[in-house]
Amino acid sequence: MLLTALGTAAGIGRGVATTSFLVDETTLIDCGSGVGSLPVEQLEKIERVLLTHSHLDHCGFIPFLADCHAYRDGPGITVYSQPETLAALRAHLFSGVLWPDYTRLPDPAKPWVRLEEITVGETVQLENGTATALPAAHSVPGIGWLITGPKNAFAFTGDTGPCPAFWNAVSRVATLSDVVSEISYRNKDSANAERFGHLSAEKLAPLLDGLPDGMRLWISHLEPGRETEMMAEIRATLPSRLKVDAILSGQEIVL
Repeated sequence: MLLTALGTAAGIGRGVATTSFLVDETTLIDCGSGVGSLPVEQLEKIERVLLTHSHLDHCGFIPFLADCHAYRDGPGITVYSQPETLAALRAHLFSGVLWPDYTRLPDPAKPWVRLEEITVGETVQLENGTATALPAAHSVPGIGWLITGPKNAFAFTGDTGPCPAFWNAVSRVATLSDVVSEISYRNKDSANAERFGHLSAEKLAPLLDGLPDGMRLWISHLEPGRETEMMAEIRATLPSRLKVDAILSGQEIVL
């Protein structure tokens, strides 16, 4: 199983894109602007989106992905997320005002976008493994994801503030090789991180005790233009026993 980072930033700008990861050829974790880097032929192969929450930097390209399937008579996509997140998509993203309601087109019985509810602890079957919903603590209802492949497992926090339940869950996964955690704020802005349901390095550090030495910890959701400054602070704050790097578009992880 191959996981490829398409977009990993908290915003847009030349050379950066918002959150999306491709798992093999058929699955996305989130559907931010990073999806736009894929060729049309690849977009048509995508069958499902594992969605962490309803904010636009994570779900905003779902309508364009649905367009691709509609124009090319593809199979459509299934979006898996919590009931609250799917309700937000129905009410706002596919209201028929901002975009055509692909949850009912071309036919309500066979739409281009199918919304499937999932709750923490439930699992989605993938071609070469599984995806399990994990807890998160964001400003809107959110989840993380655990992707289990033939050899290794990968965990993604999604957007979250301090969430001990997430870290307790992943620390029990024997095959865990990589974790992607968001850090959206500098330490001096930790109060804002807490207010908006995000992490700073000093808020994340106490949660990492359960991770084994040498674990690969990737940092996502950095503020565009401040990546170098933030990564210097992050490395100085997080435990040196972990392998800490920023995850960038194009990074591949084999599971």
